[in-house]
Amino acid sequence: MAVQAQDNFNTEVPKDIIILRSTKDYKIALTTAQQAASRLHKKLDLRKLSPNKELGLTMSKADCDEIGYPCYPARGDGNAFNDSYISVEYSNAYKGFAKGYYIVMAAITNVKSASMKAQLAIINKVYPDAYAKRTFIWLGCMH
Repeated sequence: MAVQAQDNFNTEVPKDIIILRSTKDYKIALTTAQQAASRLHKKLDLRKLSPNKELGLTMSKADCDEIGYPCYPARGDGNAFNDSYISVEYSNAYKGFAKGYYIVMAAITNVKSASMKAQLAIINKVYPDAYAKRTFIWLGCMH
């Protein structure tokens, strides 16, 4: 049976996420993210998200217009691309993560990839407690 490209679309794909810190306090996560961007010489991209009591984080009302406010797309959802920048995300959006935490994230990579191992080794020199955690990211249409 031939496998079609569509078979790998509109599904969840396994990814490793490099985590620098988890905290229930957004201000601590934000400060950590800002410091990490500087210390690791990585881009800081907060994705225009702000704290929200209902979802943990949300995009602006204008950005949520089509799907309803509040809204929070998890980093990577839709395209499941590998990336390497610092952000603050909310744990509830990720399968297998403890609920209610702001996560300072440094990268999304393929599972157990050489890239993940190399990035984690570099990050561990500055953040010895950083680690990679497996989750599933949505690859497909978002509406």
